[in-house]
Amino acid sequence: MSENPVDRREMSLMAKLTIPEAAAPPWSAPGALLTVAVSFICLIVVGPALASLLLGSETISPSLLTLSWILGFALNIVFVLVNRRSSAESWRALNLQQGNLPVPLALLVGIAIALAIDLVISLAGGQFLPIPELVGIYDLRPESLIAAGLLLLLQPVAESLVFHAVLMPSLRWHFGPRAGVLVTSLGFTLLHLVVFSGANRAIYVNPWYDIVYPFLTGLAFCLLKVYSASTSAVIIARMGAGLIFLLTAIALVSN
Repeated sequence: MSENPVDRREMSLMAKLTIPEAAAPPWSAPGALLTVAVSFICLIVVGPALASLLLGSETISPSLLTLSWILGFALNIVFVLVNRRSSAESWRALNLQQGNLPVPLALLVGIAIALAIDLVISLAGGQFLPIPELVGIYDLRPESLIAAGLLLLLQPVAESLVFHAVLMPSLRWHFGPRAGVLVTSLGFTLLHLVVFSGANRAIYVNPWYDIVYPFLTGLAFCLLKVYSASTSAVIIARMGAGLIFLLTAIALVSN
C-alpha cells in the first residue's frame, strides 16, 4: 500500500529547499539571462537617458538617479509582463497567484526581514545608513518622499519578476534547488552593487552595505519564494520591507 503524498503546504522551508523544480520553466536559460540583462540595461542606460531628457539635465543628482531608477523599473516590468504574456503556460509559470501565504502575513514577513537585516548590517558595519536606493532622500520635501515611495513600489515588482519569477526557477532546474537559490542571490547582489551602490561610491564604500546587505536581502526573499511558491507573496513582502527602509531613511534625514 503506497503512502499518501506529503502536502507541500505542510513542509518546512528546509524540506522545500531540497525539492527540485517539478519541470523546466517554459522559457530557456538564455531567455532568463536575457531578462536579467534587460534589467541592467533599463537601469543603467535607458532609465538615465529618459530621466535626463525629462529633467533637461545630464548632471548626476539624487533626483536624476531616483527618476532614472523609477523609469528603469517601470520599463523592466513592462518587458517581463509583455514577454511572458506570449503564452498561457508562460504566464502561469510566473506564479503570480497568492500561494499559501496570506497577504497580511507576507507583509509582516517582509517587515521582519527588513528589521533583521537593518540591525545586522548596522551593527556589523559600524554605520547606520539608508539603503543606496534611498540616498536621494536628502530632504523631506513632498516630491522627494513621493519619488521614494514610487520607487519602493516599482522595485519589488520589477526585481521579483526578474529574479524570483523568471531567473530562479531556471537556475534551480539547471543547477539544483539549493545552488539555484544561491546563484540567484548572487545575481541580485551584483545588480545592486553595480546600479545602486555604484551610483553612490562616495558614500557606499562599506562592504556590509555594498555586498552583504543585498545578498542577505536577495537570499531572504529567494527563500520566501521557495516556501510560498508565490511571486506575489514575495512582492508584498518586499513592499513591507521597503516601508521599513523608507521610514529608516526618513528618520536618518530628520536627525
